[in-house]
Amino acid sequence: MKLLFIRLFVVFILIQNVPLIVQAKEIKYNHESITISEIKKKVDFKVVVPHNIPNDWTLEIKTYPWDEKDKITNFSLHYMDSDDKYMLIHINQRKGPFNKEMHINEEQVDINGHTGFFVEWGNSGELDKKGEIVTGGLLRWIQEGTYVEMHSSRISRNKMLEVARSMK
Repeated sequence: MKLLFIRLFVVFILIQNVPLIVQAKEIKYNHESITISEIKKKVDFKVVVPHNIPNDWTLEIKTYPWDEKDKITNFSLHYMDSDDKYMLIHINQRKGPFNKEMHINEEQVDINGHTGFFVEWGNSGELDKKGEIVTGGLLRWIQEGTYVEMHSSRISRNKMLEVARSMK
């Protein structure tokens, strides 16, 4: 009986800790945002999109310049929580290259065979003005000629790298 209880407890713990990451079948857009397929038609560079994101995140896309409808120079993917209250990850994309200026504490990382750079926020681990712990940082790299810059203060470095490595 004790052994059965231990097995059930272990199974319960494993189920609770299974990542909520799924292969994106349908993107949940918010605020009647422009879509990924529309963006691909209006930029002159490769658009890379994360394929493994938690299924309760929603997406809003911001394009730049603001008033331009046909010739978009860069855009941002804003992944929000399910309540559309917090931006979890911001991913900006534009035609490469990028400024290779290094930050003092920048760490070189591999993203799909591309050299990337990650630097955590200076106040990482501290409480923000809302009483939440600051985490994450700034991650940047070039993939297939596209400069990608991701930042988050709510998602850990490892989760940011996981999202970045799923981008295709």
